[in-house]
Amino acid sequence: MPGRGPRLLRDIPDSWRQVGLIFLITRGALFLLAPLAYLTLPKIDPGAQDFPPFVSHQLTDAFSGAGHYLFDIWVRWDSVWYLLIAGFGYSPTDNSTAFFPLYPLLIAVARPLFLGNGVLAGLFISLAACLGAFYLFYRFVEIDFGDSVARRAVLYLAIFPTSFFLQSIYSESLFLFLTIGCLYAARRQDFLIAGLCGALAVLTRSAGLLLVIPLVIMYFQKRGWSWRRTRWDLLFLLLVPMGLGAWMLYLYIRFGDPWLFSSAQDNWLRGFALPFGPLEGLRQGVKAAWNGMGTILAAGDREFYLPVADRDPRLWATYDILNLGFALSFLALAIASFWRLPKAYAAYALAAVLLPLSFPSAYVPLLSMPRFVLAAFPVFMLLALWSERRRWIDLTVIVISLVFLGLFTAKFVTWTWVA
Repeated sequence: MPGRGPRLLRDIPDSWRQVGLIFLITRGALFLLAPLAYLTLPKIDPGAQDFPPFVSHQLTDAFSGAGHYLFDIWVRWDSVWYLLIAGFGYSPTDNSTAFFPLYPLLIAVARPLFLGNGVLAGLFISLAACLGAFYLFYRFVEIDFGDSVARRAVLYLAIFPTSFFLQSIYSESLFLFLTIGCLYAARRQDFLIAGLCGALAVLTRSAGLLLVIPLVIMYFQKRGWSWRRTRWDLLFLLLVPMGLGAWMLYLYIRFGDPWLFSSAQDNWLRGFALPFGPLEGLRQGVKAAWNGMGTILAAGDREFYLPVADRDPRLWATYDILNLGFALSFLALAIASFWRLPKAYAAYALAAVLLPLSFPSAYVPLLSMPRFVLAAFPVFMLLALWSERRRWIDLTVIVISLVFLGLFTAKFVTWTWVA
């Protein structure tokens, strides 16, 4: 009996042990950090902000006492939309159709398992998808680069500055799980599973359509880039856009407008950046960051003792600089990945960065960029490869990631905008 526990641990596959350890340490640390930040830092009144988020205490304050500090504080900003949709469905007039259906549907399905508690259901789904994403990412990287690189790539993803979204009530972890699962299945030549994962990814976020790019590359690489060698399994790739078609069909049947998901984005003042798409979005981001630098350097503290944080213009100026930093870093890394990663992976990473650059917001041009680049997961593979024999790269990535992860998590739970 005394040796049974260790023997059971030895029976667990090494991949699960590696991933499980990273998952438990990083997610556990964030569950400890978040209540400490909430209890010790000033809380922002979301209703008093100049750009107030959607708040519903009926949906978000599911607990009192310890449960409130452990669970409710992960329901911020867009989280409230997902709980609203899970509880009451979509409306054609409240812009809820901007949020794709799979994640809130899973919350609605899981709620009875948690006695109707949507907060617990949402956190469970996010954490389960997060663990699944870490595991699939490990297996995916391991195929081409071995277990050492795979372990480091998972670690970099787990401590990325906005990785706290993977355990909050956001669709990020589900989307990441499905996109990694899609490419992992394609790497194993299972294009049916790849197509199904791609369709589900599209039903989670519209950016899932980008999966068509690496899937086409991987399929024709397998066929030697010859149309004559294509087979009927090429049709499985059409499952990806069919995910969007299913969502549009629902919107047409339910509300009479298949494009309602797109027009709802007007609430966030997003639109395609004419005339040059990502180049125009990047230009706007550079301009905002440059102006923001001037705002920061010209301001003095005596001018900005304000009751609400977002009325300090230096806050948004700093966001413009940070957003541009994340965008340029991931753009450069995605381009560099063409020299070290399979072309399909690099192409997906680049597309995942260019898409949000193509749809800047009138509020803040590169709004949410630090969160959106989480989807460009092949970048973490590249960093893991670079740091395999360069200790300074490994330390740099870890230190910078942990510093910003702690900062961003504290800001998120106290109702300050992050991404």
